[in-house]
Amino acid sequence: MSERLNVNAQFDVLGDVLETLRFRGSVFFRSQLAAPWGMELIKPIGPRFHIAMSGRCVVGITAGEQVQVNPNDVVMIPNGHSHWIADEHGRELVSSDEASEACMLGDPMFQGGKITNSLICGLVNLERRVAHPLLDALPAIVHFPNLASTSALWSTINLIDGEMHRAGHHGGPIVDRLTEVLFLQLLDRFVSEHHPARGFLAALADRRISQALSLIHQEPEFDWSLAALGERIGMSRATLVRHFQDTVGVSPMTYIVNWRLMKAYNLIRYSNVNFEDIALQVGFASARTLSRAFKRQYGRTPSEVRKG
Repeated sequence: MSERLNVNAQFDVLGDVLETLRFRGSVFFRSQLAAPWGMELIKPIGPRFHIAMSGRCVVGITAGEQVQVNPNDVVMIPNGHSHWIADEHGRELVSSDEASEACMLGDPMFQGGKITNSLICGLVNLERRVAHPLLDALPAIVHFPNLASTSALWSTINLIDGEMHRAGHHGGPIVDRLTEVLFLQLLDRFVSEHHPARGFLAALADRRISQALSLIHQEPEFDWSLAALGERIGMSRATLVRHFQDTVGVSPMTYIVNWRLMKAYNLIRYSNVNFEDIALQVGFASARTLSRAFKRQYGRTPSEVRKG
């Protein structure tokens, strides 16, 4: 098994997932702070990350674990859990929305005294009505300590910082795209350092299972069966089911159906393509067949989602 995401072979799969889940990056906070300070982030929204440009701080999951953060560290909260960040444990916390709004209005909080910390905080929004195993296997907090200033990851951070400075702290499309690049780099670094044995990222690093995923994502409309998928990647049906289930966490056929419905949801909500064409594009025999499966999965019909 490879120890890194094979960008050439697997990027299309990961990119397809991120596009279908409508991952969109942004920086919501960039400021220099004077201790004491503390912020609470309580809205579950998607992956968030905190970059310590200078100074030490603490990041903790609400009523859970916490990590000490040093300069040149990045902390990622992959599933958007409620959490807090402060210069020390036990500080009084203000909401991150309040601190961000003050910063945007040109009157940043926590400025009374000597500056002790410089932070960049970002997030990745996603379509929360659909679920994909991409983030499920990641821990609640992922800590990337002591990143080399010469690394590609830190180069992206410097680009974000420079563009934020140029744009006057308001970000923009360049910062948003760089934030998405940073998120991909963080996922890649996690795989290379932790070698997960299970989960979607582990599957992307597994040669044969990644081939199966590539086929599923490239041809969702194909009439897949275990025999057809196994033959294409050189595995027996029994071995394919066992290996796919052990790595991804669901059976191949369950993944195929779920992925088709995710693609359908994206097309139904964000395009004007008619339902019959969507059904054929994602591998359902008809719009009626799609509608039945869609209602079971999401509790609403395609028409209700499009009207909403």
